[in-house]
Amino acid sequence: QIGERFDQLFPDERVFASLYDTQGRGAISPLLLSLVTVFQILEKVPDRTAAEFVAARIDWKYALHLPLAYPGFHFTDLYAFRGRLLEHGQERFVFEQLLMQLKEMGLLKPKGKMRTDSTHVLGVVERLSQLELICESLRLALQAVTQAVPDWVARQLPAIFSETYAQRQSEYGLSDIQVKERLVKVGRDAFWFLAQVDRSAPQSVRHLPEVEVLRQVLAQQFPSGPGHPPTSQRPSGKAVIESPHEPEVRFAQKRGQGWLGYKAQVTESCDPAQPHLIVDLEPTGALDNDSPELPKVQARLQAQGILPAEQYVDQGYMSAAHLANSADLGLNLMGVPLDDTQAAPGFRQADFHIATQAQRATCPAGQNSQVWAENANGQIKIRFAGKTCRACPYFGVCTSSQQGRSLTLSPHRAILALRRAQAKTKTFQEKMRLRAGIEATISELVRRYHFRQARYRGLARLRLQAYFTAVAINLNRLARWWARPVNGI
Repeated sequence: QIGERFDQLFPDERVFASLYDTQGRGAISPLLLSLVTVFQILEKVPDRTAAEFVAARIDWKYALHLPLAYPGFHFTDLYAFRGRLLEHGQERFVFEQLLMQLKEMGLLKPKGKMRTDSTHVLGVVERLSQLELICESLRLALQAVTQAVPDWVARQLPAIFSETYAQRQSEYGLSDIQVKERLVKVGRDAFWFLAQVDRSAPQSVRHLPEVEVLRQVLAQQFPSGPGHPPTSQRPSGKAVIESPHEPEVRFAQKRGQGWLGYKAQVTESCDPAQPHLIVDLEPTGALDNDSPELPKVQARLQAQGILPAEQYVDQGYMSAAHLANSADLGLNLMGVPLDDTQAAPGFRQADFHIATQAQRATCPAGQNSQVWAENANGQIKIRFAGKTCRACPYFGVCTSSQQGRSLTLSPHRAILALRRAQAKTKTFQEKMRLRAGIEATISELVRRYHFRQARYRGLARLRLQAYFTAVAINLNRLARWWARPVNGI
């Protein structure tokens, strides 16, 4: 299927001119290297095997439009090609070119229907204990400094220090007390090492990536500084490094399931009469919420000229601002907003009577607001008098604030209220069934394409894996689409 439609599916070789290497061995077509990378994802083989298949397998040669006598290339050319893509920030290049061709073929139409969801991706590292994290950070920093300035290390650092921390450390067999004692000692030694580097090492050495990682790890694990024990509870968060071997991975939890790695935003087309294709597959940080990612997804779709008319999402993406901004783009954001649960039943924002013209709010107990103020963003701040609220029989249920009950009205509250009402109708619920199909796509990515596990370290390399995987799944789905029975034949 791919070989027969090669000229339709893939652009002219000239669009890949910027991806050619300018020196070394004779140039290999970037389109060829791109498709071989896609095929090795389809067949789950490493670089060496993929290069052998190009030279030996007739089906690969047919799909790639290669002569039977084509001798192939060295497998390291695949690694070098991926490196050039990363160097020039072209991780999406091949994926975007395929989307353009599919759009011209009429298989991907603008103003259609799409659905979006996220899934987690495991990093290529294990989560270290606190002691192992500090020891490994120190070991890697020492190793990098030794490689950069071996004479300085021999002159400034005691031999016993280099010998001790040149080896991997483990807390296996240590009691809790021994682990705590070891943490204090290793932390003290790590701070001393950084002090030596800052005092007399060359300027370039002080800013080596491994040294910077060690600084961050010590600052996070020993917030009180040298000579003090680490935090009693291990810190976590968007900035907290979990492994010096891959500083970008983060530890996250969802529904009691913890993982060390990243997340990925998955968007696919879902028009009934068209093949369902991946139109966006963007990795993000493991602790990045889904809601802020939605405008970025829509911006990428708009840049490709394939912004849908309807986009189906779950509650994690829904907000009044997203509904309004999507409408401004001509896009109907289909999803069920979260209910108003910021107060006890009977005292939620929807239970207050809001008189916008009179700039007054009336609470369920019949009391009127005292303050009505609108900021530059269009938000309205409402506050009831503290004296009135404290005297109210519902004080402690409606609010416990001595200053009185307050409300914050979104400038898009009308569209949010309308969507909440729509979400309760049977018609809307029937339409929302279309969203569930994204779960099957995520399952396919995980089970067939092993997308749950990152192949490479670092967010940039994960983006490379994500978009080549998206090309692979799209080609596979297109092949099934073209081979499907038509009118029962």
